[in-house]
Amino acid sequence: MHRPTKRFIKSCDVVFDKGGTEKHYERVILKSTTADVNESTPGSNPTCADPVIKPITLAPSAPPADSSESKSEDEIEGILTPPPPDPAPITARPKCATHAPTRDDHPCYSVTSYGGCKCSEHAKSAQLDEVDPCTYAEAMACPDAAEWEVACQEEMHAFECMGVYEVVPQLCGKNIVGSKWVFCIKRGPDGTIQKYKARVVAQGFTQVEGVDFDKTFMPVAKFASLCAILALAAELDLEVHQMDVKSAYLNGELKEDIHMKPPSSLDIPKGMVLKLVKAVYGTKQGGCVWYKNICDTLKMMGYKRTEADHAVFTHVKGDTLSILALYVDDITMACKSIEVIKEDKEQLKKCYQMTDLGEIAWILGVHVTCDCCAGWIALSQEKYTLEILECFGKSEARPISMPTLTNEHLTKVNSLEVDIQSYQHAVGTLMYLMLSTCPDLAYTVAALGRHSACPENDHQCMLDCTFRYL
Repeated sequence: MHRPTKRFIKSCDVVFDKGGTEKHYERVILKSTTADVNESTPGSNPTCADPVIKPITLAPSAPPADSSESKSEDEIEGILTPPPPDPAPITARPKCATHAPTRDDHPCYSVTSYGGCKCSEHAKSAQLDEVDPCTYAEAMACPDAAEWEVACQEEMHAFECMGVYEVVPQLCGKNIVGSKWVFCIKRGPDGTIQKYKARVVAQGFTQVEGVDFDKTFMPVAKFASLCAILALAAELDLEVHQMDVKSAYLNGELKEDIHMKPPSSLDIPKGMVLKLVKAVYGTKQGGCVWYKNICDTLKMMGYKRTEADHAVFTHVKGDTLSILALYVDDITMACKSIEVIKEDKEQLKKCYQMTDLGEIAWILGVHVTCDCCAGWIALSQEKYTLEILECFGKSEARPISMPTLTNEHLTKVNSLEVDIQSYQHAVGTLMYLMLSTCPDLAYTVAALGRHSACPENDHQCMLDCTFRYL
């Protein structure tokens, strides 16, 4: 009730005067205009066609008025005074700053997680514009058929020089293993073509266990072992070099009697086949016999196999420790003395056709950067990351700072909602990245891998967030 006018005013925000010596003010929000208030009489309900919210501040409480119930307009206008500005409320925590939305073409979205700018030309050059030929006929029909022809001649020349096969008549009832050509263009870190590579492979899936092969296992250096070697190199200031064995499998001698169909372009009489004397890429036991061969060579050089990793070998000459890690045909050598490394290289070159790659720079698709003065070695998979982003169409996605959303919980479903092959392919590519240089993806990849058998839209959304994080 407004005491001076003895009127009841309906409001949702009222501070009542409870009496006392202190002055109190009432803050009333009226839903009617001043004119409507003036025209209304005591006891009536004022109404208006267009209500307007108008905050007012009333004067301090006054004693009851005299017998006259009506007041002039001047007296009412004196009572109703403009409200003072409300002070800013004091809160325990600061307010969040608000900013205008960022445009999609803002320069901040052109920066990758590696600190460099996105370059679509680089991504396109790193990605093969044309598909590698699948057969010998397709290779010879390509515009670069001359390069493929040279690569095929080099492969067959290696077969002849290393005595890989013998031409024998085809025996009735003897299992004949198929063969085919595999073509691949090897590219450098910047996407430029380095080499046209052609290889004859055996179709090992036609081999029969117990007849054409027995043992097939071949250990390779674990990535954790390679990281440990590089960590020791950074700590002890070791020299780290690399070598590559040309046609490594062709050095392993076979004990089984394997007959293989001749590949295209090899001119041999009709009814004749190739009896393999040495292993060929694609044979079931090819990796196993190559591993035995290189182990015998390293044992002759004085190296001993470690028990923790059967693809890591050590040799102590005086006070100098040499470490050698084997990953199929890639050999990583670490030693304090560069002279010891050179001696080992010369001994290996006497046994195999080797390519000296010098100081380590790339290993298993990982870029290795060394700074001997600062004492650190850095690993990066930027090229691999750009390739998988381009492969899955995420190269232009907006980056985020976390690999997954906060409090994201994936649930198991019983029906497929996304393409399972594409989902599993994406998780597999992320898994190699996690095991190599991105341990921060471990939780996300493990969570996504649990639902590889039956993914849904929420799983695909979390997978997309992981690509945006990259």
